[in-house]
Amino acid sequence: MSMGNGLRNVAAALSLASLAVAGPAAAQDAPFTVSRIPLTGRETFLAVVIVVMMLCGLASFFLAGRVAERTQTAFAMFVVLIGGFALLVLFGGLIYDYPIAAVGLVVLLIGLFKLMNQFEAARRSGDKKPPDR
Repeated sequence: MSMGNGLRNVAAALSLASLAVAGPAAAQDAPFTVSRIPLTGRETFLAVVIVVMMLCGLASFFLAGRVAERTQTAFAMFVVLIGGFALLVLFGGLIYDYPIAAVGLVVLLIGLFKLMNQFEAARRSGDKKPPDR
């Protein structure tokens, strides 16, 4: 198995773990107890999201020098994407009470997707080979 396949497997496992554990159902108010301290669903969701972000950061750190710079950037962008959607789940209820929050949320989501698009555009332009003369 090559390093690229192993990295894809790690990224896929992190993605599946974040979706399976930190989905919208995890943000409900079902109590969960850790060390006799009851945690709400939102607190549990936030903890899982932070753990997934930390795992991506650690994977990026331990794979430094072994993978391409593009892959390092992909890990960083994945952390930003996870954080953005975690904030959306945690504070998404504000848009019903405050219309200005809804406008701000839309602007922030557009900015997040524009940032992700810049990463993809840089990847696409880096993949092109110069023409032979």
